[in-house]
Amino acid sequence: MSQIVNNVKANLKSFVCSIAYSPMVDKIISSLGVVKIWADLHVYSSKKKLLASAKKAFEEETSVGTFEDYKKALEKHWVSYSEYANMYEFYKKTEEERDEYVSRLKMAYFYWRYTPGVAKAVFRNKTRFLKTFEKYVYRKWIYAPDTSFEDFTKFISKYDCIVKPCDGKLGKGIFKVYKDDKHLDIKKLYHLCVKERKLVEQCIEAHEELKAFHPQSLNTLRVVTVSNKKKAEVFGSLLKMGVGDKVVDNAHAGGLIAQINIKTGEIESEGTNTNGESFTYHPDTKIKIKGYKIPNWNLICKTCCEAAQLIGNPITGWDVAINSSGNIELVEGNYGPDFDGMQSPLQIGVKKSIYAMIKEYCGIEMR
Repeated sequence: MSQIVNNVKANLKSFVCSIAYSPMVDKIISSLGVVKIWADLHVYSSKKKLLASAKKAFEEETSVGTFEDYKKALEKHWVSYSEYANMYEFYKKTEEERDEYVSRLKMAYFYWRYTPGVAKAVFRNKTRFLKTFEKYVYRKWIYAPDTSFEDFTKFISKYDCIVKPCDGKLGKGIFKVYKDDKHLDIKKLYHLCVKERKLVEQCIEAHEELKAFHPQSLNTLRVVTVSNKKKAEVFGSLLKMGVGDKVVDNAHAGGLIAQINIKTGEIESEGTNTNGESFTYHPDTKIKIKGYKIPNWNLICKTCCEAAQLIGNPITGWDVAINSSGNIELVEGNYGPDFDGMQSPLQIGVKKSIYAMIKEYCGIEMR
């Protein structure tokens, strides 16, 4: 009975979202100015939380800079303490140097105000994403609540799988299941996946070269595009690598990122983590990171630009895999990508360049 109730709730939520994210509702809300008010309130609330979090950090002896200086940086540049102290080392920089960087909150404001509801609906729901971009998806997948126990068992027994929340983010709630695991309780797993609305995907066999960095994770590329329905281009890119026993490569889950030169496809930075630490070699496999050339780079850019034009979202962060056959495969999409991965590794801000592209593609003047 409880499962029936859960399914009804999930279907109701999906129905409400389909209306809320429709083009018609988008236009109505925008014309009433509701989105701007909502975004402004989010900024106000976020700043209060960031200030409180920073205050705690400055009460510890390990903090850098001063609380007064941070408050000024927060007011003008909307930076978190992590951005101030670790990612961009604002405490060392002049005001002119600080103005080169775009903070997470600044970009979040843009996404809150200008991301079309249709794009949100596609990118927030992984099953809808897979259906929308099926041309660029080669792996098999099932959505547990829509799958019988018999079919679920067949799928799990046939493939090594990655299990993830249908609407999750930041690499949370993801784990692997292996087809030859003799101790696996499939019935228990099935009920868990149905209850938590899990998506179960065939594991992508990664390209041999990328797999070498960290065999336990997929090691995807984050490719950021700026687009409208008429044109698209790649703005920036980075390689994401897992670390230790992690099966995901997300930096927020402890992984490393390294910046890619979008003209050449070559990694141009050391590997870094969210604590601002740098790594010349991968800490597990000892492979040198800087100077590595990404395979099939031109095809990666072409694929992401095609997908971006298909939906017309202003800024999209694509998680891209190169599978063992050399195919470019879309893993996930993010309508609100952070820019720390394109600023922290080389300590070079992209504020002016991304604002210029937003104006060119969207006609929006960012400040």
